[in-house]
Amino acid sequence: MLDKNLIEEEVYGLEIKNVKDIKIENVSFKECTFNNINFERVIIDKVDFTKCTFKDCDLSNKSFDEGYFSKVKFLNCKMTGTSFTDSFIENTDFIDCLMIYTNFSGAKLKQVNYKTCDLSESSFIESKFNKVSFEESKLIKSEFTNTSLKNIDFSTCNIDGIRIDLYSVKGLTIDSMQAYNLIYMLGVNIK
Repeated sequence: MLDKNLIEEEVYGLEIKNVKDIKIENVSFKECTFNNINFERVIIDKVDFTKCTFKDCDLSNKSFDEGYFSKVKFLNCKMTGTSFTDSFIENTDFIDCLMIYTNFSGAKLKQVNYKTCDLSESSFIESKFNKVSFEESKLIKSEFTNTSLKNIDFSTCNIDGIRIDLYSVKGLTIDSMQAYNLIYMLGVNIK
């Protein structure tokens, strides 16, 4: 259990099951496991994670802005309204996560996988993608603006109501039904 404020520390190899009423600032977590934790009463600021796993955690409305994530796994986590603005995320998996209203604006994502996640109404504005995958995920009403989706495959995802600009859509892979809906969303008339 973490029961004290962590400021400018490095935490290595812990399995953390209980955290509340603490402040975590300028901390690097390495090879830690966070299990079934509700972060509601935890203040997080400028925290980095390397080779960490979050399982069954509630990270809703937390700010990981300008954070660093490498080889991290988020498994069955609730992340509604979580912000990763201007973060660097690499070799990271989000699996079975509820991520409605999540903000990845300005984030750099490299080898990031979203599998069966609900990213409805999330924002990817001016994000940089390198080998990012979306598999069987919901992107309903999500926004992709000034974010190159070249070589990204949305064909197994629900993209109803997606907000996307012409720059972002170039090189995107979708299925035929999605193509019809996307053409309509872009204001093209079909006879």
